[in-house]
Amino acid sequence: MRRWMMCLLLTGSLAAPGIAAAANGDDFAVREEQALRAYSSAINQSQRHGRYRQARALFLTQSGNISSRVEAWEKASQQWVLGWYKVMALADLQKNISYAQFEAELQQLLRDQHDGLLRLSNDAKVVKAAADGALELLGPANTAAVPPELSQYASVVQALTQRENELRTAITQTSQIPTSRMARHETVAQTSRQVILARVRVALLKTGRYPLEQTLSSVQALLAAEQVVDPVIAALTQAENDMNRFALNLQVFHVEESLTQSRTLCASSQAKLAPLTTPAAYVAQAKARATQLCSAIEAHASGLLSYGIPKADLVYEYITVEKASLTSLCKTSQAPVACEKLAVLASLTLPDLKAMTDKKLRFVEFGWSEQFKAAKSN
Repeated sequence: MRRWMMCLLLTGSLAAPGIAAAANGDDFAVREEQALRAYSSAINQSQRHGRYRQARALFLTQSGNISSRVEAWEKASQQWVLGWYKVMALADLQKNISYAQFEAELQQLLRDQHDGLLRLSNDAKVVKAAADGALELLGPANTAAVPPELSQYASVVQALTQRENELRTAITQTSQIPTSRMARHETVAQTSRQVILARVRVALLKTGRYPLEQTLSSVQALLAAEQVVDPVIAALTQAENDMNRFALNLQVFHVEESLTQSRTLCASSQAKLAPLTTPAAYVAQAKARATQLCSAIEAHASGLLSYGIPKADLVYEYITVEKASLTSLCKTSQAPVACEKLAVLASLTLPDLKAMTDKKLRFVEFGWSEQFKAAKSN
């Protein structure tokens, strides 16, 4: 669109009303001012069109676009709902298995449902972040009148405004689907856990498969413990995975920050698990797993920090390894905006980094990480 506008300007087709007349005797400064206004307006419309195309790609056509992410979220949501049918079928005691096996299967199904809900929540946040980025590209709704110097192309400019508004509405409505449904999913999860005990009671009265009071007490204890254990183990597992990734990538400042946060998390996790006593085997396994994850976090961190390698060298190596991916990541017809910032950081040499304070090195490391993630997500 920019090339089209400039060609029209150069050939005189984009001339504002009065420019031709001004050429016959008006002051040159007036003609120049009119031409500059026409050129500026053309550039502005060209930039609008470019931002519209980028936002549209983020919504519809680009790899990992918002529409496909929402579609994938909805499919995962359906599978998560079906998972509760499996839980209810197990609670109906239709399988001829020992109570120990029943309890183990119930633990696993409940953990699967907890983890599935957590993934849905995280994916909903990713969708919202992508939508916010696309809407930021579009900017607020354009209410300005068509510039006088573009009056002969008013229909084109107005059509662009209409397409922007339609795209803005589509992005907003589509991206809100995951977030708007999360509250209902939370309610389903809580209600389903309450229904489990009732279904077990009915099944026990009907079949007498296990001792009634003892089984109900054990299931109730499991449900109460599971709501504490699963979030704790999920958070510790994520922290351990993150620390392992940071250490392997030589992200020394990420490791230091994560270590402080993880130690706080481990202390709070132990405090949450400490009061739990039943079911004994389940609780003991959870406490052992929590201890194992916290130990692994410490081991990953010390494995990097104990090397004694200067932080500037670690930041340089971290960027160098990922820099190899920039060619394939950014050499596209519509390179992400983050690629411009990555190019600046990639140009830093080891002497440049060695001359920086820890505060600046931290800024470089986190800046690279955030922009690289943004480029990949786009």
